[in-house]
Amino acid sequence: MRRTAFLLVFLTIPLTAGSFTLFSDTLNLDVGNYRFIKFRITPEMAESTFISGEFFTEPLPTKIEFILITQPDYRRGWEGRGHIDTLDAVYAENGSLLMEIPGFGDFVLIVSNRGNVDPVVFAADLSVSFVGSGVTYDSLPFGMTLLMSLLAIGVVVAAVLLTITRMSSRNVSGNRR
Repeated sequence: MRRTAFLLVFLTIPLTAGSFTLFSDTLNLDVGNYRFIKFRITPEMAESTFISGEFFTEPLPTKIEFILITQPDYRRGWEGRGHIDTLDAVYAENGSLLMEIPGFGDFVLIVSNRGNVDPVVFAADLSVSFVGSGVTYDSLPFGMTLLMSLLAIGVVVAAVLLTITRMSSRNVSGNRR
């Protein structure tokens, strides 16, 4: 019985996982140039979050540099002010990529052709995967539904009471004659 329960829980954990496509395209990177990919991780996505996928570079063998930083660090680096905290860096040639994303917030993945002597064609299919649904609970729709329901009930009750008072006042005035 315990094995069955453990197996059931173990098999349903991947069903609660989510993912989204981060990048699926081809880029031309000149020597010393880079491209950046901005993305956001919400608190509901922040558990066991990874960038994963496959990439290909041409000409072979050419290494590409992947740098993961926060968006505020990217802005500081662009403006040339302050320290930049690199969250993860991978320098690799064709194959798979796996980078852990710590926490939640706004991030930037930099794809760089730094250190090569030739332009590079970079093709990749990268996604962000995480544990959990990634669905943010929003109480506003429920609150609006409740408010509209109460308003509708109030209008109906007011219409019924108004009708009853008018009907009773007509009956009272009709009986006097």
